[in-house]
Amino acid sequence: VKRHLAFIPVLLLVIPIMENEKTSGSALPRRDAPKAPDSVRVSMQAWVFLLAALATLADRITGVHDFSLVSLAIISVTFILSWRRISRVTLIIAAVGLVTTIGFLATGGDIEAFKLAASRALFLPALLTAMVVLQSATKRSAPVMRVAAYVVDQPPGRRFGMLAFAGHLFGILLNIGGYRLLLGLAVDHCQRMTQDARVRLIQTRRIQGAIIAGFGATILWSPIGVAINLIVPLIDDFDWFDYAPYGVMATIGFIGLQFFLDRLGPRPKGRSYPVKAPGVWIDILRLLGLLVGIMAVSMLVDYVSDIPLQGSLLIAIPTAAILWRLSERPAKGAGVGSLMHTAFRSLTDPVNEICLILASGFLGLILIEVVPTQHLESLVATLALPTFVYAIFIVVVIFGLSMVAISPMITGTLLVGAFVEANVAMPAPMLILATLTGWSASMVISPVTATVAITSAELKQPASVVGLKWNGLFVLCFVALLFAIFAGWTLIL
Repeated sequence: VKRHLAFIPVLLLVIPIMENEKTSGSALPRRDAPKAPDSVRVSMQAWVFLLAALATLADRITGVHDFSLVSLAIISVTFILSWRRISRVTLIIAAVGLVTTIGFLATGGDIEAFKLAASRALFLPALLTAMVVLQSATKRSAPVMRVAAYVVDQPPGRRFGMLAFAGHLFGILLNIGGYRLLLGLAVDHCQRMTQDARVRLIQTRRIQGAIIAGFGATILWSPIGVAINLIVPLIDDFDWFDYAPYGVMATIGFIGLQFFLDRLGPRPKGRSYPVKAPGVWIDILRLLGLLVGIMAVSMLVDYVSDIPLQGSLLIAIPTAAILWRLSERPAKGAGVGSLMHTAFRSLTDPVNEICLILASGFLGLILIEVVPTQHLESLVATLALPTFVYAIFIVVVIFGLSMVAISPMITGTLLVGAFVEANVAMPAPMLILATLTGWSASMVISPVTATVAITSAELKQPASVVGLKWNGLFVLCFVALLFAIFAGWTLIL
């Protein structure tokens, strides 16, 4: 009964969408009729993502991975409906994954292994689909805008901490959209602070460093992030709760190190504005409460039912979005129905992002089944190297390949899966932390990541400048610190 009741919040989401589609369709004036094919395509694409997410939720609730095949078949329609909006890189990765899968199955590969890989990969699009609802509810809400303006307008002495905190919070709740929102406001603020080009450049660099440190640190621990949800399930009898203490400590070190380096750098004084934002701390507490509430509801559902944490998240996130909208006491016509309609229409915005994450995650997972891990097991037994050497190897490979446009999602998934399959004697927290260290370093520096690309466009600076030049020392120091920790960790094993 509990399993079936879990679908109720999802059905509540679908009904307002259907109602809004009926009303919006009847309200279109005749002169818009030629645009109908595009409107139909948008609606079809949105339904594809929604139905695929529901099939994935059924997979998580029942534990029957046949639902993942249904979800995979549904979401594959995207490559037909929206192929013009999918980047060439995404299409290439998807094609490689398809060829690898065909080769795996044609040579006698285990169909259950294929279902499991599909199940794990398809959670990521489902998570992004659920996050679209949350983003629609919060991105332009008054509390979010007030908090963003408040932290940007802080005087220099408090600005780093507030920007890093906001970058972290917005990154968890709004993903890359939160990063873009906060960075855009910060850049506008820099224009007001001074007319001196040199001073403005230094202030822009410091603001960017604070925001990207807060945002990049989300990879190291966020339970609703793509990275954690992709690699942690690869390890048996290990979940986010087992890893969380290590991730939180790494997050503190990541942001703290950037703060230390910021204090060592030049700090020219710009024009300060008095900060007056009555009630903003209530808004901050509300946003924190939203995040804590999502986790609390997810853990409660996980505890009182047989639904695992990932399935619980797919229920808790849209439920939290609905409660957030209701808490804002929306005007007539701007309530839950309006939220669902906006979210439904917004599902088509991240088409390339969803397809890229699905293709990259699935390729990494299916490669685990193809790569002969017995050779790695033999090599590890022959070399008999200290454990920290393997941790360093993982960080270097993930970061190094990201610099030549190979996604950490592929290399990270493949390395974790290969090390698990090869029974390498390495503590699970160290394996996850090493992988996420390489991943977070890549996000901050690699010119092909969305973070660096957005920063480059906003600041009108080359990707090599906002990435390697501005954050190279920070990443080098953080990686060196983790290497030292890995070495000490190995000594006490």
